[in-house]
Amino acid sequence: MIAKTTIGSNFLGAINYGAGHSLDGKEIEGKSELLLLHNIVSIDPLGIAMEMQQEAAGSRCKRPVWHSSLSWKPNEKPTEEQMIEAANRYCTKMGADPKDHQIAVYQHNDKPHKHIHIYINRVPTDGSKALETSHNYARNVRICKEITQELGFAKVEKLEEGKLRRVAENQKEVQKFVNLAIREAFKKKCSSPEDLERQLKEKGIECKFTVEEGRLKYSSYSYRWVPIKGQDVGFTAKRLQHLFDQTELQKLKKPEIHLKR
Repeated sequence: MIAKTTIGSNFLGAINYGAGHSLDGKEIEGKSELLLLHNIVSIDPLGIAMEMQQEAAGSRCKRPVWHSSLSWKPNEKPTEEQMIEAANRYCTKMGADPKDHQIAVYQHNDKPHKHIHIYINRVPTDGSKALETSHNYARNVRICKEITQELGFAKVEKLEEGKLRRVAENQKEVQKFVNLAIREAFKKKCSSPEDLERQLKEKGIECKFTVEEGRLKYSSYSYRWVPIKGQDVGFTAKRLQHLFDQTELQKLKKPEIHLKR
């Protein structure tokens, strides 16, 4: 499980996205499901946003909207109860006790992996100090590891030290995930850029390949809006092309099987 957090000022825009509404306000059927509410009476997006906005109106906090997405690995299928429990633990560990903060949680069904969107009013209902936002990335990493261990979710497979290049902090989990996805694809005898792109797309990974004269010359990827170069996930275009060639060669060398008459 991993988390991504943004801070904003527009409750209505945030909640509309969580509720699966398009820019013109129309609901996208099947995209979203409301899982959880704390300290909120309304169940419609407009009502939820207005209640949150009203609670924050008396505060000096200029950006009261806390939005975190929690995502699980594509091969992991947490139950609705597990996702709700993860959301409650996440909020508590972040300092937003569900007893003292307005919280709305939606599940989205538009990606191959399970994920939820958590909306927290940073201004607590007792009028105390707004929820702290410093060091969000490091806190997200730590808290997700804790919840993964507590609830038994799948852990990110460890890679040998020194195998991958150094990347920006926000690219580290993406680096590991894409690397492992490519390795898994080649275990399934991936033999072309098209085949690799198809397999990675099933895991939510977007690919960008440049092919010249039948040879792969460039590769890059994007996962959960974080871009990363092919060389940074341990697979340069040259290495990928070599692996494609090896797979094709193995297919050619495969002995024919003759049935006895």
